[in-house]
Amino acid sequence: MRIEVENDQVRARKKQEYEDLVMEMDKNGYETRLEKISVLAANVFGLVVMFGLAAALYPLYILIYGKEALSFQYIMGFPGMRGTLFLLVLFFATIFIHEFIHGFFWHFACKEKWKSIDFGFNPKNITPYCHCREPLWIPQYFFGCIAPTLLLGVLPIVLGFVFQVLFLVTLGIIGVVGGCGDLMVIWTLRRHKNCMLFDHPYEVGYAYFVKK
Repeated sequence: MRIEVENDQVRARKKQEYEDLVMEMDKNGYETRLEKISVLAANVFGLVVMFGLAAALYPLYILIYGKEALSFQYIMGFPGMRGTLFLLVLFFATIFIHEFIHGFFWHFACKEKWKSIDFGFNPKNITPYCHCREPLWIPQYFFGCIAPTLLLGVLPIVLGFVFQVLFLVTLGIIGVVGGCGDLMVIWTLRRHKNCMLFDHPYEVGYAYFVKK
């Protein structure tokens, strides 16, 4: 496992590692292609999902538990500014947890296990990231890709409804929105069969290797 802050040296190393992998796969009879994701489209998709889930889940919560169960305090966890700050802290914490979950699930599929997983922070975008340095088959890549959305998004929403904790529903909506980029990546997987995927080190998307 490598933990790093991205800089020019780190980016150059990643680029070299990627080029070395492409050459190795070429020698083994694989052609490299790239599947890129639009950052703008991912952001727009995230906004649509956020408002769509809020418009669907909060009225459903009222329908089940009554109007008195829905208040700003319950949505934010605490009343007033304290609730807003609490939600913001949790939001930023889940970004890091999101990336760790990617690495946790991907490392099971790697030959080198944790040695093939990089965790880092990109100062330019002010965001953490997880990078897997081994190509993975589609099912392996899929489960590592969707796991954060399920654990940080879908699971809290379900628990919030089951145990009548509205704040968990809010946290779950944030978790799903945080996984919208991953969901867009997953949607593209339907176009590929019998190929290996590589988490691209500097493009938003992935490389995939197909037999020549």
